[in-house]
Amino acid sequence: MRTRLGPLACVTLLLLVGACASTLRRSGRDAELLTQQELLDNNFINVFDAVTALRSNWLNVRPNTLGMSGPQADVVVYFEQTRLGSPAELRNISVRDIAYVRHYDAVSATQRWGVGHSQGVIFVSSHPD
Repeated sequence: MRTRLGPLACVTLLLLVGACASTLRRSGRDAELLTQQELLDNNFINVFDAVTALRSNWLNVRPNTLGMSGPQADVVVYFEQTRLGSPAELRNISVRDIAYVRHYDAVSATQRWGVGHSQGVIFVSSHPD
């Protein structure tokens, strides 16, 4: 037996869901962003150590699903508009030199930087947005 919600129950349910979602946004953190304050609060020296400890999933390499042979692509690191290369380059960047670090998934990275970013991008900026 199916029951139908009345208009008042639907409005109440929508308000409740909206309130929960806004609370999660306010209390939660952006899973794709690390701020300089987060890095300094945790006493990290370089960005690689911070990413490894706080967002290790950014470094995960997904298997090649296209069935193509050849070397596996890696996450690409950019500092400002300069392509640095692999995540190992993050060891050379002091947390005191940056404003934030942002992760872009493969789709977003390809849209922004073009092909060759099938594992995503870790973008480091010394300028606040």
